Formats: sequence, structure tokens, C-alpha cells
Amino acid sequence: MYALANQTGSFLEAIVSPEELKRLSPDQLAHLAYEIRSEIVRNLSKTGGHLASNLGIVEITLALHYVFDTPKDKILWDVGHQCYVHKMLTGRRHEFETLRQYKGLSGFINPLESKHDAFLAGHSSTSISLAVGMALARDHLQQDHKVIAVIGDGGLTGGMALEAINHLGHLQKNVLIILNDNEMSISENVGGFSQYMKRIKETFFYQDIREKIHRIEDQLDQVVLTPSVREMIELVKKQAKERFDTPGIVFEKLGINYSGPIDGHDARAVIESLNKVKNKTTPQLLHVITQKGKGYAPAEQDAIKYHGVSAFSLEPPLKEKIEPGQPAKPKAKTYSDVFSQALIELAELEPDMVAITPATAEGSGLVKFGKVYPERFFDVAICEQHAVTMAAGMAKAGLKPVVSIYSTFLQRAMDQVIHDVAILNLPVIFGIDRGGLVEDGETHQGVFDIAYLRSIPTFTVLAPKDAVELRNMLFSALKRASGPLAIRFPRDKAVNPDAIVTAKFEEIDYTKWEILSPSLLDFKPGDQEEKQNSIVLLAYGSMVDIASSALETINKKGIRPILVNARSAKPLDDQMLVRLFEEGPARIITLEEGTLAGGFGSAVLTWAAERRLKQPHARQPQIACLGVPDHFVEHGARAILLADNQLSPEAVAQFVVNFASV
Repeated sequence: MYALANQTGSFLEAIVSPEELKRLSPDQLAHLAYEIRSEIVRNLSKTGGHLASNLGIVEITLALHYVFDTPKDKILWDVGHQCYVHKMLTGRRHEFETLRQYKGLSGFINPLESKHDAFLAGHSSTSISLAVGMALARDHLQQDHKVIAVIGDGGLTGGMALEAINHLGHLQKNVLIILNDNEMSISENVGGFSQYMKRIKETFFYQDIREKIHRIEDQLDQVVLTPSVREMIELVKKQAKERFDTPGIVFEKLGINYSGPIDGHDARAVIESLNKVKNKTTPQLLHVITQKGKGYAPAEQDAIKYHGVSAFSLEPPLKEKIEPGQPAKPKAKTYSDVFSQALIELAELEPDMVAITPATAEGSGLVKFGKVYPERFFDVAICEQHAVTMAAGMAKAGLKPVVSIYSTFLQRAMDQVIHDVAILNLPVIFGIDRGGLVEDGETHQGVFDIAYLRSIPTFTVLAPKDAVELRNMLFSALKRASGPLAIRFPRDKAVNPDAIVTAKFEEIDYTKWEILSPSLLDFKPGDQEEKQNSIVLLAYGSMVDIASSALETINKKGIRPILVNARSAKPLDDQMLVRLFEEGPARIITLEEGTLAGGFGSAVLTWAAERRLKQPHARQPQIACLGVPDHFVEHGARAILLADNQLSPEAVAQFVVNFASV
């Protein structure tokens, strides 16, 4: 018997687990889908989050939980950002208002949050590999459950997904792949494979023939046939597929049985298709067509803009919330804005410069660059490894490639960074966006790039203190870099953005640090004792502004630290360090928005240890390091995460005051 809505007429209110969902009729699911979309839009207008992708996957999620049984059956969500409906249906709807908030619901899949989350997700193209691994374990342990990978057409362009499909076709394990095809990742998909997927949807002639074959199959299933007759029928089907250019012939040739495409917003059709493939024992791929942003007109019309949103007003759509009586504020420039605008200006000065990004053109601000210089802009899809090695090829052949990439995604191309770029000392410039703490949680934190890049020979690793320095670093790198160079910057409003309106590009020696306040020269001869009892703050990148904000509090305590813009984590400024160790204060604090393990502070400690071995009687200041401790950082607003990791202005000030009294 089918369930009815609760007394308020809401089906969603009556669902506390997938079991209640299964008591709804397929027709009632349409009303539930409407409720879910309304709830998503209402909540995300307050919390922000991934809007368009979750609106597009509602019926697929309903159908999956209608047909399969989690947590016994394993549903693996690629990337995981499209998991909001799944969370609502698995007992987390009443926590939905805490989505992506500190100590609240994660915006991604995480098994530590729910037994219904089969695995952690955050990066793209991993789901099919995970599904293969879980299917192998299931069969080895003689267990009986289904393994389903849900992946978008954008994720399918990633090399890891194609590697997994190739292996799955060889293994012939019982895995179901749901291909959620909306022609988008963050931006529109690019590449030959994406064009192939588009052609599948346009192949109407075969669709009709295939439907007739399926109807005949259903009738034959009710008839007892000899093995030889069934073998003949399979041969006829195979020849028909090859003769009429099956839409999914690529998958079929790789050993994956293809079904679809079907309408992903028809819950009944998706349920019927899932039931058809549910008990197959060989690899299956169900191709489902969806619309990103479905059900919310503004998101349907501009899925890129509504991919990820901050809190917004529902009327008019997607306008930043404004307090009553307050005038609208102009949008603050971010470091991404500054970087992308600098690239456009520098492209005119550097005709051999090209820009590369792995499917993050929108987030990195490179869409405008692509419009101004389409022949010099390369969005390679979700293919970080290819992006880096392609840049290496360009650099070897005489171009000046700039790879714009998020810190968390650069991790995926570490072998290429070392093997294809660094060993040959090729002048590839990496613009590392989201360097530091970000709100999306463990899978997206950009805290490791300083440490892993610093460990690679030939690399220069920079971080600017403000917008002007970011522009000048990029300008100078294009002029003088003879090897690989990284410029990392946070996902935050740029410091001193107004200065770039009138500032011209200036070539700087980015490997030299600068003393900001007070200079060693500011100390008078009679202040020698004060100078040597003071503290040096070696601040790297974003921590310069945070340290500057902390100075007022510190100065009120009678402490006058020397603030240094240590803009190069590799190489270190040997001359400056020697000067500070010999002439300067007795205490040094390093500050970085990155992991302490192997980071900038670690580099200074190593330098000091080596100096002590060479000069055992030389003056040796006390050194302390501030940075992200040896743990994975959860989700939450950047300001909260900075405070939680003792990197806020208040925490820095307190640490300096305490250290001064040691």
C-alpha cells in the first residue's frame, strides 16, 4: 500500500529514511520532487552551496533510493557535491539548515557523517574506481549487495574514470554506472568525448529500433528458449548495434552494457530502467539526461552562475542579501579577479603567453580571458594531469604557459609536476587559486601546496601580500622565470585592490623579502637592547595582512615586532635571514596559511639547524612556527577556520604576546 502525505500535505515531512520513500507511488514521487526542489532553493538562499547540480539530480536520487537499499547497497557519488537530496532522504533533512556551516552538515559525501554515505567524495572522476574496488571486495568476501557509481558527463572526461571503465570492462564485475548527463561540470564540458555524448542524444533512428528490440526481449523472457537460440538472439542484437551505430558503442566495445538515454526527470522511467538493469550480473551503464538547475527558472537559464552560490535573496534572484535600509555595496575584488585581469593585460605584452585551466574557468575568473583571447585559452576539462604535461610541452616548444588551478586539484597532477615540468626545469607558471583554508572541508583544503612544491628541486614558490604584488609577481615571472614557478593566493577578498587601478606593472625580485615595519634601521643606537629583545614575524603571503591586523593589539602590550613580507618560501632569502639572525631580535615567528609539516616554517627551521652546524657559536634566535597543525581541516567559513587553527589576527596577537614573555 502506498503511503500518504502527513497532515500538512507534505510527503517530505513524512520521510525520515529511504524506507518511507519506498511506500510512495511513482506518481507521488513527482510531488515529492517538487517539495525537495523548493526545500533546496529555500535553504541554499540562506547557507549557499551547490544549487544547480542538486536541482538537476532530484529524480535520479529518488529512483536510486526507491530501487536499492542503502546502506547495504553502496551508492558512490562522484565529486559528492550533488548529494543534498541523498542527505534529505537518509535522515539529515532537519540538519539541512546547517549545510556547509562550521560543525554542521558537510556539503559533500562523508561516511563519518552517515552510514548511507558509502565513501568520502570531493574530487572528480573517482567513483567508478571505488565501485570496482568495492565490487571486487564484495565478490571475494562472498557478500550480496549492489554497487552503483553515479557520475556526471563532466566527471567522465577525467582520465581516472576512463581508466576504471577500461578495467571494469575487462573484469566484467557486477557494477552499475549511472551517467548523469547535463553537459556541464562547473562550466560547459569540452572535448571530443563530450561531443560524442551530445551525438548520442541526437541519434533518434537507433532509439526507435532499440525500443522494439527491448519489447521483443521482454516477450522472449517469458518463453523457455534453448541456449543455442538465446545465443543466436544475442548475436543478432550485437550485429544490429554495430550496423546502426549504437549511441553507446564506445561503452559496449569496452565491455560495458549500455542503456539509454532516458529522461532523468521522469522518476517512473528512471525506476523502470533501474529495475531492468538491477539484477544483471555484468557491468551496466544507464545514460540519464538531466537539466542542471531544473525547477528553478534562474538556475535553468544560467547553470554556470548557479553552480555554486553564496546566500542570496529569492526575489529578485541571486542578488546578494542586503540589510534593510543599507545601500548595495560594490562587489569586492577577489584575488581570483586580480589574477585573471592581470592575465588579460599581460597577454597584450606577452604574445607567447597562453592560459590553461582544468574545468575551473568560471571559478578562476578566466572566462573573460577566454573571450578576449580564445586562441590562447585552453580549458582541458577535468584533466589536471593532462593540463600540466600539456603546459610542459608548450614551454619546451617556446611558449609561456600559465596554469590556473586550485590548490586542491594540483595535488592530482604531482607526478606530472615533477616528471614533466621540474626535471627539465621548464618555465611553467602555476597560478594556484584557493591556496589556504576554504569553506568546503577536508577534500578541498588548499593547505598542502607549500610543502609539496617546496620539496621539488628547481621550483620557486611565491605568495603575494596584496593585489599589487600578485600582479607584479606574475609580470616578473613572465619576464624572468627560467624554471617552474608557483604563485599561490587565497580564496578571499584581495588586499589593497584599489591600488591596481593606477599602478603599472613593475618588475620585482620576488625571491627577496622585504621588511615592512619597523625596519631594522628604525632602531636607534640606544635601542639595541630593545631590538634584540623584540620579535620578527616572517609572514608568508596571506599572513602578512593578518599579522598587520594583529600589530595594533601587540603594540599596546609594549611589543614592537619587525614584520617581514617573506614572499618566497623557496628559495628562502638567505641574506635577509643572516641579517636577522646576526643583527635582529632574539625571537622569530613564521606564519603561513598552510600545513606546518614541511611548510615555510619547516624550511626556516631547517635553515637555522644547518647554520648552527656550520657556526655552532653563532647567535641563535628562538623560533616558533604558526600554521595549520597536522590534521585535516573541516568545513566552515574561512574566518572561523583561521581562528580554529590559531591563525586569526586575535590568535596571532595572543601567541606573539605569550612568546615574548618566554
